[in-house]
Amino acid sequence: MQMPVKRLGRPPFLSVNEVEDSAVFVIAEPPYLVDAEHSKYGRERYRIVVKKPDDREFGLQTLTLNTTTSNRLLDAFGEDEKLWVGRKIRIRKHAEFVLGKQRFVLYGEPYADPQRPLEVEQ
Repeated sequence: MQMPVKRLGRPPFLSVNEVEDSAVFVIAEPPYLVDAEHSKYGRERYRIVVKKPDDREFGLQTLTLNTTTSNRLLDAFGEDEKLWVGRKIRIRKHAEFVLGKQRFVLYGEPYADPQRPLEVEQ
């Protein structure tokens, strides 16, 4: 019996340089928690794997959620991580000071497709 070869580890991290402000992504996998010991700034963080809805070449990317983004998505999508899959988020780039240096920080927010005009029956 053959076993398919699977990628080891997680997809690469989404870089601030690869993201345009207001870009829309789709959550591809349920969020997962990274404990403080294994996170960049020593704080517990959630991560999500995202993809671009209309760009297969972009592939899957991992996004670490800051507290603001975690709370926004939790409020919008709920506590059941399976319900996050397939939902869209908009990424905003924001310049701010992090540990004394100005950097771009990525913030995510729930995204809803713009309403289509209602078709009126005549």
